Amino acid sequence: MDGNESLLMRNISELTKPPAKDHSNEAKAKLAIFGVIAALSILLNFLFCVIMIRKPAMLKKPHNILLFSLAITDLLTGIFIPLTPGFVISIASFPVPRGLAGEIFCRVLSSKYAVFTMGKVSILKVTCLAIERWYCVFRPLMYRLYFTRKRLFLYILAIWACTCLLQINKFFEWKLSGSKCSMVKAPYGENGTRAMIIIYGLIGFYIPCFIAWASFGHISLLFKTSPMARCYSAHRRAQQKALLRMCALTSIALTLCWLLSQTLYILSAFPVAKISRTLHETGGILAMFNSCLNPLIYWLTNREYRDGLCEIFRFARIKSCRKRNYKMENQMEVLPDQVRRDTFNTTL
Repeated sequence: MDGNESLLMRNISELTKPPAKDHSNEAKAKLAIFGVIAALSILLNFLFCVIMIRKPAMLKKPHNILLFSLAITDLLTGIFIPLTPGFVISIASFPVPRGLAGEIFCRVLSSKYAVFTMGKVSILKVTCLAIERWYCVFRPLMYRLYFTRKRLFLYILAIWACTCLLQINKFFEWKLSGSKCSMVKAPYGENGTRAMIIIYGLIGFYIPCFIAWASFGHISLLFKTSPMARCYSAHRRAQQKALLRMCALTSIALTLCWLLSQTLYILSAFPVAKISRTLHETGGILAMFNSCLNPLIYWLTNREYRDGLCEIFRFARIKSCRKRNYKMENQMEVLPDQVRRDTFNTTL
């Protein structure tokens, strides 16, 4: 039993503990990849939020509220990636504060509680989006009752609360030891650790993904017989199909990005073999990459969001041009004397 528990703790450590300082090219490349992912996540999700804010009418639609909330969560993921030891800065080089601040740092950041909580919140929000689309297609009357703005805010708040509580075990598995963070033996034992890992994986990933895939699969099979297909115009049906395609691609991308990481985490509860660090790091890169992928899907598959992005850049160019002075005399000052004289002669 002691051997199994020891192997279990080593497996979990491989999945949660940031690597030691390594100056190899492979380690530097991994840190650089996480840095690029963090930068893209912050930039792309910020641009998508700006699109929503510039057009308040878009935020009156339930699916846009969920997408806006999802973009904020992914943006926070991009912020927490460089703040988590082992992602952009190696654990050996990351400064650890002392006292209460250091204890909070170890339990929230070094344990990867914050960054993975953001990821699980994104997964549950995509599931909520799939359910919202299902009600819109098959239960349009109930849709107006269940997906009001007030109820959506309650759904989002419930997702955050449930996800934060779901990973509360992280607070008991890490602590500040002197000037560094270390993983400690969980107070609930081997069986308790296994149960929490399995529950965390099922509720935080597998069940939500199954619900999302089942919802979009049902829609794709029976869309032609739905009230929306029978009652709406051809133009409205085409819009809804494009929106459904975008949401389905978002769900597929999320599942593929998180599948390896979550499968390895589930396997860590059964210490039959040691999980390699390379496989673990690959799963982590794919999982974090999902935070910068969603805005690209929105812009590539939906014209409304793509036009909003073009308007942002067009607006930026106009604003920069307005700073210039287009008065005739100011333009003439930069011309050579001969050109200036020829221009005045022509004018006369």
